[in-house]
Amino acid sequence: MRHLNLRRGFLAATVIFVLSIAAGWAFAQEAEPLLRPGLENLLDAAEKSARINPEFRSLALTSFIFLKNLSVAAILVLVGHVVFALPTIFILGINGTLIGLLARVFIESGIPPLAFVAGIAPHGVIELPALLLAAGFAFALMARRIGGKPAPGVGNRFGFLLRVIAPPLLLAAVLEVYLTPLVLAQFLPEA
Repeated sequence: MRHLNLRRGFLAATVIFVLSIAAGWAFAQEAEPLLRPGLENLLDAAEKSARINPEFRSLALTSFIFLKNLSVAAILVLVGHVVFALPTIFILGINGTLIGLLARVFIESGIPPLAFVAGIAPHGVIELPALLLAAGFAFALMARRIGGKPAPGVGNRFGFLLRVIAPPLLLAAVLEVYLTPLVLAQFLPEA
């Protein structure tokens, strides 16, 4: 794993992600129908969590968010490098576009821009770099394979996922459930 160029991979993942956010913003009207199923799934998950016994709701929501993000990271680390990293590019593109689209929709509907940032930043400062690192790992694996060099085996990739990616994703899930709503409430207009 020492021989992987994670820095370049991380940079490539970041560039693709940022360009996807910009595309989501620029093409919000065109992208919204394509991303509607993903948005509806998020709303459906939020509705289901609201029906969970309040005593277990936060734990269930934290577990759901962690496992969802971990499954995305697992795809990136374990198979994201195949076919010239198309799975990684797709995942970065969809998620970045979704953020750009949501930012535009929220802001155009009158929600203050700081409220949107407050809804993402408390957990996003940990979650997004972890996911970008997982994507960078996939790009680094792809570069090694294209260069004819051996890539780490599945066991090493799985170890990287559990040691490097999973802990910040777990922390981000806890922050998303317990801290983000408190920060967000400070920026939303009084109802």
